[in-house]
Amino acid sequence: MASFKTAQTAVVDAKYEGGIKVFLESAEDVRIFSEHWFSHKQDKLRFVSAEGEQSGGGGCQVVISKVEEANKQNIQAYGIVDRDVLLSDEKLDIFWETNDPKFHAAKPYGEKIHVLRRWELENYLLQPDAFTSEVSRRVSRSPSPIVSEDIFLSQADELIQVTALTTFSVRHCKNSPNPGFGIQSTGEELTKEIDKFLKKQFPEVVDPDISNDAKKIIAFGQNDVNSAERWEGLSRILDGKKSLMRLCRYLSDSLGIESIRHWEEMRGCLANAIASKDTIDHELKDLMDDIGSKAPN
Repeated sequence: MASFKTAQTAVVDAKYEGGIKVFLESAEDVRIFSEHWFSHKQDKLRFVSAEGEQSGGGGCQVVISKVEEANKQNIQAYGIVDRDVLLSDEKLDIFWETNDPKFHAAKPYGEKIHVLRRWELENYLLQPDAFTSEVSRRVSRSPSPIVSEDIFLSQADELIQVTALTTFSVRHCKNSPNPGFGIQSTGEELTKEIDKFLKKQFPEVVDPDISNDAKKIIAFGQNDVNSAERWEGLSRILDGKKSLMRLCRYLSDSLGIESIRHWEEMRGCLANAIASKDTIDHELKDLMDDIGSKAPN
């Protein structure tokens, strides 16, 4: 157990470092914010991983507790948590809210915790133009293939299915399948694999069915008038890691580009492409401006 002197020193060091602490769920999230998107904000903001020195030790609840602890010690701190925390915390009315202003107005964890309007940070990387940039860097043929919203939407049924499996599982207090679940299956084969998983994981549920969850997911892109708007709306509520993994695999297979298959490595590449095009989501840009404005001069 840390001594009082050690704890006191940590508080003094945190204050001495200056700037407003912004706690994020993981070291990877910090890397994207601090190295790719908001390095120019680091005179006022300090991006900190809730994982600390232990990989995998972060998460939404740790962010919330660290922000509360820091502010009790008079250290200015804010937190950013993934939308999916609302699912595990059974705040389902907010989780399934399709109206963005209503969603953000809810503030279920108070003024200092921002709940992302998208499932998790990977969702902010699912920009077709960013993928197009990465494709053009990796192929020599001309013209370079264009990755469009229509291409992503052609995979929507499967993305919706694996996301619905996640929401169903978490709502029933079970772990979500890993990001690679069903990655080699499509269409009817994926449906069969999901049904098999449900029967094995939920023996106590009579005829477990993810169709109601799927309908709620579909609603996020239902009222949009074109492909770009539909993808923008739908991608808010898709399981981010599963979607990124499946899209990278699909593009790798369909375009014959092996390097795109490695979804974890693609995160930094896509973040760079988005920064270079100045298409960082306005939700995040506005949030960083707002928090930064609270820093002492």
